[in-house]
Amino acid sequence: MKHLIFFFCVVTPLLGWAQILGRVIEVKGNAFSFKDQKTSTLKYGSKIYDLDEIMVEDESMLSIVNSAGHVYHVNGGSFVKFYKGIVEVKNGYVWIQSNTSKKAFVNTTNSIAQFGEGQFIYSFDNISGKTQLLVLEGDVKFSNALEPKLFTKVHAGYFSLVDQKYENGLPRAPTKVGLGSYKKMKGVFAQFKILQDTKLEQQIWGVKKNVVKTSRSIASVAPAIKVSSKKGRLIVIKTYGVSRVPASTGPMNYYLDLKKKEAWKYKPIINNDIATIHYFGQNPPSVNKSAPKAKTKEQRKPASRVPASIQKSQMINELKTSKFEASLKQAQSQNQRHSTEVNGLIDDLKTYKQDFKKKY
Repeated sequence: MKHLIFFFCVVTPLLGWAQILGRVIEVKGNAFSFKDQKTSTLKYGSKIYDLDEIMVEDESMLSIVNSAGHVYHVNGGSFVKFYKGIVEVKNGYVWIQSNTSKKAFVNTTNSIAQFGEGQFIYSFDNISGKTQLLVLEGDVKFSNALEPKLFTKVHAGYFSLVDQKYENGLPRAPTKVGLGSYKKMKGVFAQFKILQDTKLEQQIWGVKKNVVKTSRSIASVAPAIKVSSKKGRLIVIKTYGVSRVPASTGPMNYYLDLKKKEAWKYKPIINNDIATIHYFGQNPPSVNKSAPKAKTKEQRKPASRVPASIQKSQMINELKTSKFEASLKQAQSQNQRHSTEVNGLIDDLKTYKQDFKKKY
């Protein structure tokens, strides 16, 4: 009996200690832990036990490290459950970092990911049932939860997905991810300062070029002028007899002004005097001495002219008819006897040059 009591006193605390799977190393906002119908708020240093369900509120963030050295950065709106030896992502996004080559597992409802040293982004949408994997460092074995042996190896810079609508749930062949897509995914984890390092971008998409920084001064302050020790000289250029157009006047306005000034030269002279005409030659034509009198201003007024296309009767009819009648007549002229399809068939039949007689 004594041995049995000693066993419970020593082993029970060890079993309780062994069930601690990780601790909270960073939290912003609200995050909660659920187990056995008990809810607790997670804070810095809070313990994560076996079978704990972790929920992170929207616009919050949570980072957890386990005993193996794996760090799980859980984004806001995500739901994760911790088991002994495996972590399940029930919904949302998780950025996983591993500094050890010891194999570990993370899974969703329809997929399993086996990883060692490296880091990757693992997400699951519980509405569409789609799992996505984006590897940033190292290699990850990605497979369907029902067929763990039929895995595909996803390398750094590639992504894959498991969807029941795609190839019966088998993982998609790894595809190279673009820098723009990576930045959109990285924007989901914008609150995690530790994940804003650009070394991954340099490794996968190449080293950035060194940008030369140019000094920029305030626009309202004039730049400093370097004073030279050498004496300068003053050059004076004079112009004589050159007509210059003001800078505010365009060339078109300048020529219009000139045209107005010279317009008097081209105005016709109107008076009642008759100029004498002299003819030189063998047979000068007979000149009618009684020249017609000059017309007065009232006689010189042009007569009103109606366009030839408009007759008076047409104008009278238009005045008599109302706007409704005019629009009705115009609509009647546009009405077609047949539909557009029948008219097209008529045009096609007109193009055929055939003799429909049975006999010659």
